[in-house]
Amino acid sequence: MDFFAVALDDATLLMRWAHVVAAILWVGSAFALLKLDLALKPRAQDPTPQTLFMHAGPGYRLTRATDADEGEKALNFKWETYATWASGFALLCMTFAAAPKLYLIDPALWDAAPWAAIAAAIVPLALSWLAYDLLCKKSGLCGDALLWGLFIFCGILALILTHVFAGRAAYPLIGAHLATIMTANIAHIIVPAQKRRLKALRAGLPGDEADLRNAGVRALHNQYLALPTIFFMLSGHAPLLFAGPNNGGAAVLLLAGFFLIRRVWLKNLRGLGLDWKLSAAALASILLAFTLSWPARPPAERQASDASGAIALALRPSAAQAQTIIDARCVPCHAAHPQIDGLAHAAGGLDFSQGPNVEKHRAQILRAAVLSRAMPPPGAAPALDAADKNLLIRWAEGQE
Repeated sequence: MDFFAVALDDATLLMRWAHVVAAILWVGSAFALLKLDLALKPRAQDPTPQTLFMHAGPGYRLTRATDADEGEKALNFKWETYATWASGFALLCMTFAAAPKLYLIDPALWDAAPWAAIAAAIVPLALSWLAYDLLCKKSGLCGDALLWGLFIFCGILALILTHVFAGRAAYPLIGAHLATIMTANIAHIIVPAQKRRLKALRAGLPGDEADLRNAGVRALHNQYLALPTIFFMLSGHAPLLFAGPNNGGAAVLLLAGFFLIRRVWLKNLRGLGLDWKLSAAALASILLAFTLSWPARPPAERQASDASGAIALALRPSAAQAQTIIDARCVPCHAAHPQIDGLAHAAGGLDFSQGPNVEKHRAQILRAAVLSRAMPPPGAAPALDAADKNLLIRWAEGQE
């Protein structure tokens, strides 16, 4: 057994756990703090904006600070942010970069050399932040116009990635680019503004309003980017979506839906009530994205060339016939001892070398290999042809 592959598999699991924990702490705190900030209201006996916050037993009255003691530390969540990005980048390298033919490359889109695919997946992460930063600083847009600019920028980014990389990588890479923008916003804009504001509080001076406003804009953008980032990072469980023929259009519609959902939430938190029109538009965008990804059956064989072919079409394929295709196309990855470099265990924990497992997971096999191009990995093996797909469909229908 390949020691390196086993060690990498275990390290990836631990890194994924660290990534999820850090993301919960970062995104959860960001949503919670915004909710608390928007809840600040003056009391009848005290005009200072404040809110009562209950946590477990104690209650806390929160207000905006107007001063700070020398040496007093301020609480923020920057390290959770950095840990989320660093663990996500490590996962990107440990999975996609370690096995580019399994994850990154689709010869039908870009028949890249492995090194080129890895470079194209990693280097543009910094470029997307630089382009977004220029949009904010040089476009002259502000308010909702800048939000529209952000959405268009993200939509173009999604279309580029889905037309360059295999879907299994394209969707997580969309999430990686959005997460990089969010992290860079905090590291390069929000945290420096916080430091300047803390220095002013210690000196008893008012904050620079332009500086605070700029940091507030980036924080707002992070709020809009959080939901699609989480979705695209989890999208590896939806082969019909990420490997569908319209995965680029679906990605743009999903971005629109999640932007609209966050806008609905923010309006509601600001006391403006629930905007049913925006809610309906968000739902319609997401439903349309999944409609675009709805699977189509491969063209059925209309007629046979001879009598034996006609008999074969009339009969349900046997389990042995289906297993022959699965052995050739699926078992190299889905076996106790995979034949593909970079895999220490059966991909997804699914061993299809045994007939009972194939029968148990026939619906998953149809979704991944017949109704979408997710499997076999486009960079590692050719897709199933129409004849093989139809045989597997007829076999699966015969088992129902």
